[in-house]
Amino acid sequence: MNDSLHKEPIDAVITWVDGRDPNHQKKLADYLATLGISRPTSAAPTRFNECGELTYSVFSLLHYAPWIRTIFLVTDDQTPPVLKLLQGTQFEKKLKLIDHRELFKEYEQYLPTFNSITIESMLWRIPELAERFIYFNDDCLLVRPLNYEDFFNQNKPVLRGVWKTQHHKKWHTQLILWLPYWLRASNFYKPVDEHRALQENTAKKVGFKKRFFHLHHVPFSLCKTTFKDYFSNHPELLSANIVYPLRDKEQFWPISLAHHLDLKNHNAVVDLQLKAIMVNGAFHSLKKIRQRLHQIEKNNQIAFLCMQSIDSAPPEIQQCMLDWLDEHIPLRFS
Repeated sequence: MNDSLHKEPIDAVITWVDGRDPNHQKKLADYLATLGISRPTSAAPTRFNECGELTYSVFSLLHYAPWIRTIFLVTDDQTPPVLKLLQGTQFEKKLKLIDHRELFKEYEQYLPTFNSITIESMLWRIPELAERFIYFNDDCLLVRPLNYEDFFNQNKPVLRGVWKTQHHKKWHTQLILWLPYWLRASNFYKPVDEHRALQENTAKKVGFKKRFFHLHHVPFSLCKTTFKDYFSNHPELLSANIVYPLRDKEQFWPISLAHHLDLKNHNAVVDLQLKAIMVNGAFHSLKKIRQRLHQIEKNNQIAFLCMQSIDSAPPEIQQCMLDWLDEHIPLRFS
């Protein structure tokens, strides 16, 4: 929008890893060897392999959010192909590469890490990062033009998600506690899923005991001082959260932490208008993927797309996903 130039700058941060890089593979294998374990689910190849998702993610920002000042790419001693693609263009200086060693300065003892939660705990330490920034996973893209206010309204971060009751506060959970142990341990009782438990436990950490804000898989609007102030007062929690090279159930999710802190301090706006679509090449059928992608063209409120596991998709599905990206996020500028 025209007056975006007069607002405070907003940066974007994208975390990325190329799992096919031999140096990355060796680094991970060496670490797992010290533990004497095989590759766990939290380090599955599909979590790190990429099929150009980062390039499309960056170009979606350049096409649909040109008001973003700087796009920081956080990597582990790797150079993403998109840098070469934009070399010599007007956008070359808009991208900045941030290595894990720079991100973990004074915390080098916690490297290497293969844990997105650990990395996310440190994003606010990126040098020269704007006070207000948007965090993207590399499989998350914009699919239509968006404005500054879609992410920060009156300088408050715009959050996307829904309020839910903490699992332990639900009436049926309370009822189950009265059941005999053998029945609770049977298939009759389904424990809360891992991702929800992570968000619930994070919310409890800052005082949300009865309900929590369940985040959608979208780009996240964040304030640097929210992290800085909290971790300045609780440095032990930062150290405790980044000690794990692989995901661990003892960790909290820093993105959810920041959102709940902003909600608690009345420094957030909840948006229920803009939506996200997720397609997974490994689990969704070709028909389902085509149906979901078609929704984007029919519904102007769908602004975000998460494309997961392109690398694991069968050839026909993979081609469908890449063709859609080529058509809607061209890797060129007119």
